[in-house]
Amino acid sequence: MRKLLSILAISIAATGIAHADTANVSQLTVSGQGVAQVVPDMARISLGVSERSDNAGQALDAVSVSISAMLTKLTEAGVSERDVQSTQVNLSPQYDYNRKNDGTPVLAGFVASSTLSVKLDDLSKLGAIMTAVTSVGANEIHGLQFDVQDRAGAEDAARALAVKDAMSRAKVLAEAADLKLGSVLMMQEGGASPVRPVMMAMERASADMPIAAGEMGINSGVTMVFELIE
Repeated sequence: MRKLLSILAISIAATGIAHADTANVSQLTVSGQGVAQVVPDMARISLGVSERSDNAGQALDAVSVSISAMLTKLTEAGVSERDVQSTQVNLSPQYDYNRKNDGTPVLAGFVASSTLSVKLDDLSKLGAIMTAVTSVGANEIHGLQFDVQDRAGAEDAARALAVKDAMSRAKVLAEAADLKLGSVLMMQEGGASPVRPVMMAMERASADMPIAAGEMGINSGVTMVFELIE
């Protein structure tokens, strides 16, 4: 029993020394950023229809007719049913606050709207699809978002660049202070930057909408804590 207590005492003492040593270590905290430039190979687009009528049912019917026609056009363009999803259906009354009525709201009609979210794996079809759906009633685009199918690979590349950037910054700072970098004591990843959607309104188009996908950057950030050695 005495032997066991002695072992525990030695273990606790050693642990206390380790914590004390860590607490007294000089540290350097740096942040790094990495951006992986990629060429988009897919897109997500939200296509909408908005119609106004004096009657709520008529407004909804008009939207329903346009949405059905849009779905047909998307199918004809080779878009899979699983890549199309209804994301919003709205119906709201519209009021007239004319001063002639002493500001009393008067029902002026109804506005109905519906939105389809469409995923496209073939960007060459994007312009033609936008033209096709506007020809059958689509009059709103709520967002055009380019992306890459292998996003995980691009994010890993951005992470590696962020770590490399942080280590480079740490080395410069340490050398400027006549110190050397020791072990990495902590590493924490920051969030990846979201892709910003493109917002626009639509009118009936007589020619395919020109679309330039260009390049996009997948961003990553990291914070690292290094031991400093004199």
